[in-house]
Amino acid sequence: MKFKIWYGLGGGFGGAKQSMEPEILEFDTKEGAESYAYDMAVQEYEMYEGSNDVREVADIMEEDGIEDENKAYNIYFDERESWLDFVVEEVS
Repeated sequence: MKFKIWYGLGGGFGGAKQSMEPEILEFDTKEGAESYAYDMAVQEYEMYEGSNDVREVADIMEEDGIEDENKAYNIYFDERESWLDFVVEEVS
């Protein structure tokens, strides 16, 4: 099955559909396409870490005064999830 896939970051980055033309790729399942889109959005997030209000774990530890690295990673993952934006549509 073929899918249109958009991915990007929300907030001031404009979201998935605003930031790029869709990729059209073939996957066995919609879940496979969603997993790919999610992974690509994470890569996009990682490109902006440390700038544009996208914080790294070290930033969280310093700015929030957190000494427990595991707690900082939990905050990091929550923040990352709030930025990610992706859309998958099956091509008919």
